[in-house]
Amino acid sequence: TVNPGPIAVATPASQTFCSGGTTNIALTSTTPGTTFNWTVTQSGVTGASNGSGNTIAQTLTTTGPTPGTATYTITPTANGCVGSPITVVITVNPTPVAVATPASQTFCSGGTTNIALTSTTPGTTFNWTVVQSGVTGASNGSGNTIAQTLTTTGPTPGTATYTITPTANGCVGSPITVVITVNPGPIAVATPASQTF
Repeated sequence: TVNPGPIAVATPASQTFCSGGTTNIALTSTTPGTTFNWTVTQSGVTGASNGSGNTIAQTLTTTGPTPGTATYTITPTANGCVGSPITVVITVNPTPVAVATPASQTFCSGGTTNIALTSTTPGTTFNWTVVQSGVTGASNGSGNTIAQTLTTTGPTPGTATYTITPTANGCVGSPITVVITVNPGPIAVATPASQTF
């Protein structure tokens, strides 16, 4: 009696997701009764571990600002026969963190914001929404710099509150907030406006 060496099939053969996501790899074989064992090597991620079963379901988190990987080596066994190992590579993209410099600003009416947006994750893009109170000139937008001319609408200071969301490799990071305070230009009043004596 010659038993076949089982062949493992992983579905999908690879996966890419954001930090904090969970693998979903189904392991099958055409040889009935096949069992699967795997070892894993992780680089730049945590959460992967050696194991066995028909599904690899592990939550992986990046440890730095660049993508990490978990490489699973899966070995099938059936009827005492060990099949050739197969490899599944999981790519985990980091969730970008936005940094605004400066984190807030105060200037006089008619001044222009100058907020630089950066992230340690390469290729991060930034989108923002804004709520303005007592000022005009602020608008939603995107880019690496917020540069908008703001003008007060009354005699008291106004604010523009920007909510900035970073995105990299399809992963959306936590929004951050930048508050701009705009002081009005004072208006002098002379009473009376003229005099004759």
